[in-house]
Amino acid sequence: MKLMSAYIFILISCVSAGNIYGAGPEYQQAMKTSIAALDSVVVPQQYMQLANNFSRIANVESAEWLPDYYAAYCFAMSVFTSHDKKNIDTYLDQADLLIKKADSISPDNSEIITVKGLISSARIMADPMSRGKKYGTLANQQYKQAEKLDSLNPRPVLLEGQGLFYTPKMFGGGKDKAKPVIEKALVKYNLFKPANDIAPHWGRKMAEDMLKQCQ
Repeated sequence: MKLMSAYIFILISCVSAGNIYGAGPEYQQAMKTSIAALDSVVVPQQYMQLANNFSRIANVESAEWLPDYYAAYCFAMSVFTSHDKKNIDTYLDQADLLIKKADSISPDNSEIITVKGLISSARIMADPMSRGKKYGTLANQQYKQAEKLDSLNPRPVLLEGQGLFYTPKMFGGGKDKAKPVIEKALVKYNLFKPANDIAPHWGRKMAEDMLKQCQ
């Protein structure tokens, strides 16, 4: 299984922009291939590879917001899943540039604001003691904004619950505070239907796993 996953990533990275990207179907297929790989990521290096793949698509399809969105998401997730703390801000600075570009293409987009919150949360990883209050507050504001823009979107609710889960009880967090928020997110996941095959749909398994830890 691991060999097959590695093969898929090598295959994706070796295909040149000239023969997979372009108008219409080619763009859709390139996105579907990378999103399918994203759904099975197991190590930080795979997030980095996919961030580069989505960035290459974005360079060709400059009018589309989704490639930059997914690239930013991958950079942020690589921070959460890696033990390497030295390059956190480097990766997140790149994520910021990408998500700002996506925002310029599609303003007031709940999914984009959600990833802005994810990036803010990831900033905490570099130094939780000194950054927790600043970036935790910013992330919560962004999640609330994203939920206001689209009350059916489960992802900002999930990430708000995740923030509470990892916040110590003495600072207003903990499993008891996180549980009802994550339950709310799962209700939204049960009702949520992606707009199309390449629209964001991530987070359900994360919510299910976190709810189990809250029991």
